[in-house]
Amino acid sequence: MKKKQKLRLGTKLILSILGTALLITLAYQGYLTLRYRLHRDYRSVLSDNADNWEFEEGTPFLGTKDPDSPDGMVLAARNNILKLFVNPDTAEAAVLDKRTGVMTYTNPPEAANDPVAISDINRSILQSQLIVDYFDTNRRDGRFNSFDLSTSLGQFELESLNNGFRCTYTIGDMSYEYGVVPLYITRERLDYFREKMSTNGARIVAGRYIESTEAPGFLTLTPEARIGNLTTNQTLRTLNGHFTDAGYSEEDLNADMSASGVEGAVPLGFVVPLEYRLDGDSLVVSIPTSHITEKGGGRISRIELLRTFGAGGSEEEGYMMVPNGSGSIIYFNNEKTFAEEYRQYVYGLDPMMSEYIILGNSEPARMPYFGIQRTGETAQGILAEIQAGDTLADITADTAGRLNSYNYVFPAFTLRGSISLAMFGTTGNEATLPVVEANMAQVNLTVRYNFLTDEYEGYSGMARYAREQLIERGVLTPKSEAGDIPLYMSIVGSAGGQRRFLSVSYWGQYPMTTFAQASEITDVLAENGITNQVINYQGWFNRGYYNEVPDRIRLVRQLGSRRELEALSQRVESRGGKLFLDTTFQRVSFASRRYNWQLETSRYYGGGMVAVLGQTCPDCYSNRASLGYVETLYNLLSPKFLGRYVNNFIRAFNSYDVTGVSLRDLGSDLHSDRKRTEMITREEAKIIVLDSLGRLEAASPLMISGGNSYSFGFASDFINVPIAHNEFYIVDEEIPFYQMLLSGSADYAGPPINLTGGLDEEAVIVRLIEFGASPHFAFTAENSSGLKYTGLNHVYSATFSNWSDTAVRIYNAVNEALSQVSDSFIVKHEILPGGRRVTYDNGVVFEINGNSFTVREAAW
Repeated sequence: MKKKQKLRLGTKLILSILGTALLITLAYQGYLTLRYRLHRDYRSVLSDNADNWEFEEGTPFLGTKDPDSPDGMVLAARNNILKLFVNPDTAEAAVLDKRTGVMTYTNPPEAANDPVAISDINRSILQSQLIVDYFDTNRRDGRFNSFDLSTSLGQFELESLNNGFRCTYTIGDMSYEYGVVPLYITRERLDYFREKMSTNGARIVAGRYIESTEAPGFLTLTPEARIGNLTTNQTLRTLNGHFTDAGYSEEDLNADMSASGVEGAVPLGFVVPLEYRLDGDSLVVSIPTSHITEKGGGRISRIELLRTFGAGGSEEEGYMMVPNGSGSIIYFNNEKTFAEEYRQYVYGLDPMMSEYIILGNSEPARMPYFGIQRTGETAQGILAEIQAGDTLADITADTAGRLNSYNYVFPAFTLRGSISLAMFGTTGNEATLPVVEANMAQVNLTVRYNFLTDEYEGYSGMARYAREQLIERGVLTPKSEAGDIPLYMSIVGSAGGQRRFLSVSYWGQYPMTTFAQASEITDVLAENGITNQVINYQGWFNRGYYNEVPDRIRLVRQLGSRRELEALSQRVESRGGKLFLDTTFQRVSFASRRYNWQLETSRYYGGGMVAVLGQTCPDCYSNRASLGYVETLYNLLSPKFLGRYVNNFIRAFNSYDVTGVSLRDLGSDLHSDRKRTEMITREEAKIIVLDSLGRLEAASPLMISGGNSYSFGFASDFINVPIAHNEFYIVDEEIPFYQMLLSGSADYAGPPINLTGGLDEEAVIVRLIEFGASPHFAFTAENSSGLKYTGLNHVYSATFSNWSDTAVRIYNAVNEALSQVSDSFIVKHEILPGGRRVTYDNGVVFEINGNSFTVREAAW
C-alpha cells in the first residue's frame, strides 16, 4: 500500500514538473510570439510613407508631325523648353532642347550600321530601349532585348499620357501557331466549352484530343492535328473556329497552357510598360513594375534602361560622370577597350544578395547620380538622377571601341533576387541550383534626365544643378555664416574584449580614453587655438565600442560618471565645439547579450539563413571571419525591428545633456530582409531608415558616418565620407562631385588621417583643401598598442600624444584656407595640366599644383 502511495506521489510530482515546464514553455513561446513574431509596427511606417504615385490610364496615341521631327518620328509631347518625339515603328524616342537646338536620342540614329558592333546581338542591343534578364521555369538564366523580341516583331503599343507617352513592350517570341486551340486542356475544361459548341463541333473537338503523357491529368491534341499551322492545316482551322464560337479566348488559352506545367507550352515573355514624360527641363522615364506581366513561367531578375540615351559617338568629344566614391569622369574614346566596364551598385550591393567572398575593398557609390557631357558642336550636358528604385539600381558605363562605336552610361534595376545553393548528391557530385524569389519589387522605377544649358556646363554644373535641387526640396540648408572649420576627432573610449586573469578568460574592458582624459585632449587642442572641436566619442556605453543593442544605456563605468560625460560636453560646447556619442543600430555584435539573433536578424532568401558578417579573412577572402575576436562578428538587424530600438534609444538618450548622437551605420548601411514569409525589400528598408533618421534628428542633433545621399537632410556633420574614388582602370579622372553637393550646407570629413597609412602632410593638406573637407583624426589617451589584442586592433596608430603636433599643423594649414569658404558653395572644379582649380561662390579660388596651392580672387 505504501509503495502504491509513493508511486502515486512520484507520478504526481513528475506530472507537476512536466506541467510546470509546459506552462513555462508556452509562456515563453507566447512572449516570443508577441514580442517578435507578431511585431508589425514597421508596416505603419511603410503605409504612412508610401509613394502616392498612381498609374495613369493612357489614351490612343496621337502623334503629330512637327518641323523639328527627326526622320520617321512624330511629336508626342512638348513644353516651353523641350519637345519629345517617338518613332511609331521602332519605339525609339528623342528629345529636343529648344534652348540649345540639340537633339538627344534614346538610340543612336546609325545604330543599325555601326561598324564596331559587328555581331547581330550588339547591333540589336544598340537599337533596344530595354534589356531584360530573366530566369525560365527551370531556373536557367536568359536575356531578351526589346529590339529583337519586341519592336522588330511589332509587339508594342503606344499610348498618349499627360505630357508624354507610354510604350508597352511585349518582349519574347509570343507566336502560337494554333490560333486559340489549346495544346493542353483538362477534360473538365474541354467539356465545359464543348457544351457551348454545336453538336457537330463538340463531336469533332472531342475526337481530336487524347490523354497527355507530358502533362498527367490533361488532354492534348492528336499528332495529326498538330501538323503545320492555321494556314496549312484545315483541321486546325476547323478546331479554331469551334473554340472561337464557344467563347474560348486568348486568356483561357494562356490559363490552360500555364496550368499544364509543360515547359514552353506558353511562350516565355514579358509585358513591360515604359513611360516618358516632360517636366520642365527634364525628361522623366519610369517603369511601373506593378504593371509588368510575366508569361510562360519566366521571372524577371534585372532590367537595363535606355543603355545608349545621349551616348557620345566615336568622333565626338566629352565624358561621362559616374558616382564612383567621391566621383569620377570617363573620357569619350579613351581607348581602354581592354578594361572592364564601370559598374557599381548605388549605396553598395545589398548584403542580403551578395556572396561571402570579398575580392577587394572599394568605396561604394553613395549618390544616385550619373551624367554625360558632350562638347563641341553638339555640346549638351545631361544629369540623370535615379529618383525611385535607387536602392535596387546599379550604374554602368563603357567607352567606344569595345562593343560598339559609342560612349554610354545607363542604370539597371535588380527587381528580383536569387541565390545559388550548392547541392550534393549521393555520388559526391556537386551542383549549384539558383533559388529565385517569387515576387519582384513593386516600385515605380524613375530616372529623371535633366538637360543642362551652358550655365551648368560640365561636371561642376551638374553638381551645382543637383545641389540647387536638393536645396529647393528642403534636403540641404545653406549655412548662414562663416568661421573656423571643425577638427573632427574619433575618440575611442573603451573596447570590450576577452581578458585573462590567472589563465581564466573573461569579457572585460580595455579603457583607452576616460571622460576626464578626453577633456584633457580638448584642453591641449584649445591651448593651440583649436576651439571648433567636433568629437565622435566611441565605446562609451553598453560594453564598449562593439556595443550591445542600444535599447538602453549603460555607461562603461571604467570611463567615468555621467556627470563627467556631461561636463565634457559642456566644456566642448562652451568653446564652440560639439560632442556626439557614437552608436550602431543595424550591425549587432556577437558581444550583445540582449539580442534574439534567431528572430531579429535579416535572413537570406535561399535556405533562410540569418545574416552573419564580420572581418575579411586574408586567406580565404570570406567576409564572415572573426580573426580571433568574436565581437567583430555581427548580425544584420532586420528593418522590421529598427524602429523599436530607435524609439527605446531616444527615450534613454533624452535624459543626457550632450550635443547629440553619432550614427555609425544608419546613414551608411542599407540592407533588406529576404525572409520568405515577411520580406522587406531594400526599397522598403530605405523608407524605414529614413523614418528612424527623422525620429533621431527630432530628438537630437546628428553626426552621420559614411553618408549615403538619402541621409543628407538629417545631419549637420558627416565623417568618413569618400574623399577619393576607386581606381578602376576605365576611369580617367577623380572629382569631388560628392563634396560639391554638400559644400556650403554641411561640414564633412573623410576617414581618420592617421589610420590611412603613408602619411604625407603636404599631400593631405592639399587634398583636404581641394575637396573642402575638414581634418579627421582618431585618438586614444592611452597608448593605442593596448588595442592590439582586441577587435579594434586596426586602430593601431592613434595615441594622442604622438599625433597632437601633427594634428595641429594640418588643422591650422587647412583652416587658414577653408575658413574663408566655410559657408560657401564649390561652384567650379577644374582639371588643369598638372593641377586643379577650385572656385567658390564667394569669389575665392584655390589653385592647386602638386603638393602646393595658392589663393586668389575669382575674375568673374
